Amino acid sequence: MPQFFNQAQLSYNGSVINSNIAAGELVETLSVTKTAVADSYSRSDNVTYVVSIVNSGTAAFSSVTVTDDLGGYIYGGETLYPLSYMEGSLRVYVNGVLTAAPGVSAGPPLSVTGINVPAGGNVIIVYEAAITAFAPLEAGSEIVNNVTVFGGGIAVPITASETVSADVSPALTVTKTI
Repeated sequence: MPQFFNQAQLSYNGSVINSNIAAGELVETLSVTKTAVADSYSRSDNVTYVVSIVNSGTAAFSSVTVTDDLGGYIYGGETLYPLSYMEGSLRVYVNGVLTAAPGVSAGPPLSVTGINVPAGGNVIIVYEAAITAFAPLEAGSEIVNNVTVFGGGIAVPITASETVSADVSPALTVTKTI
């Protein structure tokens, strides 16, 4: 985080006195969290994500962009994506009220543009991502999914991540007929 320093100086009748040096840190008023509705996945699942952006400041942020890396990872020099955005699933709530969906590019990465975060308010973005053939399915596997919020006057991009684990329980069905 960027820091600042401040010192006062008093001069009177030819005497100069310096105060102590106060240090401060510039803190963003915007925060982001990302949560998966379920904490595990299997090959046939969709994962629902909830991204929460909270503005604790007194100024609104306009034209904010949110990107989701869809769990992309490097394998053999190539980026593979274990998740794929489900077209039409995006919902945006501003202070709890459903609004028209902003610009969406399915990517990868998924990009949502034109988000306005009101002063003292919040934006909730909900969407689904399908599991792709690049999702690891072995026991102990997981998908780490990252979201980044930037633009609209944000000094430093803000990130959040969520991890979901592979569900390795057997998917069996039994049918008995005569």
